[in-house]
Amino acid sequence: MKVRAGMLAVDAATRFGASTALTFNGEHTTFSELDRAANRAGNRLRHVGLAEGEVVGVLMYNRPEAVHLWLGLERAGLLRVTLHSHFEMQTHVDLLTHLGSSTIVFDSRFTSLVESCLDQLEGFRLIAVGTDAPDWATPWDEVTSAGDDEPWYLEVDEDTPAFIQPTTGTTGTPKPWIVTHRSWAAVVNQNLLHLDTFDGDLSSLGPNDVWMHVHALQWATGFQLLYPPMLRGARTVLVDDSDFDPEAVLDEILAEGVTGLLLPAPMLTPILDVIEARGRVEHTITRLVIFFASPELLDRVTKLLGPVWCHGFGSTEQGAVTTRLLPSEVTDHPVRLGSVGRAASPFFEVAIFNDRGERASTGQLGEIVVRSAMSTSTYWNMPDRTERVFHPGDWFRPEDIGYLDEDGFLYYVDRAVDSIATPEGTVYPHSVENAVLRHRSVANCGVVSDGNGGVIAAVALKPGTANTVELREEIRAAAAPGLKEHEVPRILVMDELPTVLGGAKVQRGLLREQVAGTR
Repeated sequence: MKVRAGMLAVDAATRFGASTALTFNGEHTTFSELDRAANRAGNRLRHVGLAEGEVVGVLMYNRPEAVHLWLGLERAGLLRVTLHSHFEMQTHVDLLTHLGSSTIVFDSRFTSLVESCLDQLEGFRLIAVGTDAPDWATPWDEVTSAGDDEPWYLEVDEDTPAFIQPTTGTTGTPKPWIVTHRSWAAVVNQNLLHLDTFDGDLSSLGPNDVWMHVHALQWATGFQLLYPPMLRGARTVLVDDSDFDPEAVLDEILAEGVTGLLLPAPMLTPILDVIEARGRVEHTITRLVIFFASPELLDRVTKLLGPVWCHGFGSTEQGAVTTRLLPSEVTDHPVRLGSVGRAASPFFEVAIFNDRGERASTGQLGEIVVRSAMSTSTYWNMPDRTERVFHPGDWFRPEDIGYLDEDGFLYYVDRAVDSIATPEGTVYPHSVENAVLRHRSVANCGVVSDGNGGVIAAVALKPGTANTVELREEIRAAAAPGLKEHEVPRILVMDELPTVLGGAKVQRGLLREQVAGTR
C-alpha cells in the first residue's frame, strides 16, 4: 500500500497548528512553526543534492533541530540513522560506510569527535548544528536559511524504509535495524494505546498533557514517545541531555507541569534521592515509563510519587514498549514486581521457546520470542544476521532469556550471551545486579565472571560515599538474600562503569575487559 511519508506529524500540525508543540530552554514553538521548520530541514537537504532513499547520519544532543530532522527527513524520503553519543567516532564511520551514507548532521559539541576521523570522511557532507561550527563543516543555519517551508508531498510503499535505528551496542557493535513506514506506524499506534491505558482514572493522552524528554531523544524516549504525545496535541519539553543534573531536572518537571516522561532506572534513582532530601514534592506526573528497574525501585517510586509508573521492556528490533507492568497488577500479587509485565497491547505477542524451538511450558526457562508488525523488518544488508533472529512463523528472537507465569506475566532473566557458567551452575547477571542495587549507596552495577569460577559485581557508588571494606561487605550481605551461594558476588568499586546512553545500560563486554585488568 502507498502512504504519504511523514504523514503523522503533518496531520498533527493541521489539527493543532497554533498550540505549543515544543518547549526548549523556555522558548516555545507552535505546531505550525515546527511543521515549517521540518519542511525546511527536509527540503533543503533534498535541494543540495540528496536523493530519495539516501541515509543521513544524525549525531545530536536533545535540541529542537533534532526534532526538525526527525520530522523533516522522514517526509522528504531521506533515511535518518541515529548515531548514539556513547560510541567512538570510528564506530559511526564504520556504520555509515556499511549503510552507504555520505552525510552527517552533528551537534557542534561533537566537533572534536567528528574531527578525530576527518581523514576518513573525505567526500562527506558535514553539517554542524550550533553557533560554533568548524570551518570544515557547513553551518546548519546556512543550510536551512535558503530552504522553503512548503510541504514535500511524497508517496512511498509502506514496506520501504522510513529510517534506521541502530541497536545500542551493549553486546557488540551496533546493528542497523530498518524501520519501515508500516512498522513505524505500528510503533506509534502501540504507544498511543499504551499511554491511553495507564492505571488510574486517566483520560486519554491529549492537549493538556506535557511530555518531557530528559534522556537521549536518539534512544527509546524519542523512538517510543516523541510522536504519540505530539499526535494528540500535547506539549513536548526537551531537556539538553549533554549533562544530567537531577536537581535541575526535578525543578523543570515541577515548573513545566510535566505529566509524562521516560526514565531508565539509573537516572530515576538520583531524582528520587533529591525528592527524599527535599521532603514531599507536589507534582503533576501521571505517566512515568521506567526501564531496567528493580522491585525495590518500583516500590520506592510508589512511595514518593504514587502509583503513576509502568515498568517497560523491549528492544530496538521489537519496536515500542512491548511488555509493561502496572501498579494495579502487583497490588494483590507482589511477586509480580519481579516481572516486566504482560504484552502492552493486543497487537503484540510474546512466548517462550525451548532449545528445540517449541513453545515452553508455563514457568519453564527459555528463549523470549515476540511477534508483531513492529518487528517485521530486517537488518540493513545483513541477510545472515536477519535469518538467525527469526524462528519459523515470524517469531523474532531478541536473544533474551525468561519465563512466563500462568497469567502471562513475563519474567526477564538476562541476555543469553551474558550468562555466566560456574562449577555450581549458571549465573544470570541481571538478577544479581538487582540484588546489589538494593543497597542505597549503589548508583549502578554490572555483574560479570571473575575468571575463577565465581562472579564479581562492579559498582559505582553514589556521590559522597566512601569506598571502604566495611561498605563492600555491607553491600554483599544486602545482596545475598534470595541468591544461591554461588551467585553472591565479590564487590568491586569502580569510579565509573562503562555504560551506554547516560548510564542506562552497562556494557558488560567492556566491563569484563576492565575487571580482568584488576585481577
